[in-house]
Parts: sequence; structure tokens; C-alpha cells
Amino acid sequence: MDQIIDRIMNSTEIGAILDNKSREEIRAKIANYIGTLSSAGKSDANELIEYGLAYLRALREAPDSRYTGC
Repeated sequence: MDQIIDRIMNSTEIGAILDNKSREEIRAKIANYIGTLSSAGKSDANELIEYGLAYLRALREAPDSRYTGC
């Protein structure tokens, strides 16, 4: 699983979200997410990488938690 997480962490997607979060924090979130997918029966490495990259994009595009919409 470490190889999968390393491939995700070395993607170009990571640079866009490093401004707000530390690399260790992002790695922990990805590891937790990939672990959840693995425990649910997902085992194809390429598929897990794609899911991980999509998760990174979701982290990057998440709304600012300080904004309530009011």
C-alpha cells in the first residue's frame, strides 16, 4: 500500500493543496482513504491510485471551512 500512496503523493495534484496543509497531514488522509477502500475489497493498484488522485482533487477543491455561506 505504501507504493500506491507514494505514487499519489508524487503526483502533480499535490502541489496545489500544499499551501493549506502539510505533506504529512495529506499523506495521513490519503493513507486512511486508501485503507478504507482496501478494507472494502478494492485491490487493483491502478484503480486505487485513480481514487486517490480524485480524493486529492476533492481536497484541493473543498470550500474554505471558514466560509459559512451566509
